[in-house]
Amino acid sequence: MVNQAANLFRTHVNELLAVSQNIALGKDTKLFFKVAAYLLLIAIVGGMTDLLALGYTSLLMILTVPVLYERYGDDVDRYVKMTSYELQKLYNKIDVEVIGRVKKCILEKQKLS
Repeated sequence: MVNQAANLFRTHVNELLAVSQNIALGKDTKLFFKVAAYLLLIAIVGGMTDLLALGYTSLLMILTVPVLYERYGDDVDRYVKMTSYELQKLYNKIDVEVIGRVKKCILEKQKLS
């Protein structure tokens, strides 16, 4: 029983470390930017509040958000899909422009050397 629990724990820790390594090395760019954005959000919110206010606000959100989502779930899903589509378009546009410039710079440097 203990060996099975230890193996399960080891497996999950190894997966977490592998994902963390991919994020740190920049192999998974989307996940890297998600993690960076969440850490920035946590830093901003943590800098504006103290622990008691953060705990109270978190408890309030945990209790109210599921109820509101049950009531207005269809509307929320529609807006999330629209926002996701717009953000995906923006990401693709930035990806094409920035990656295109980087590729051109790399090719020019390779030609010069």
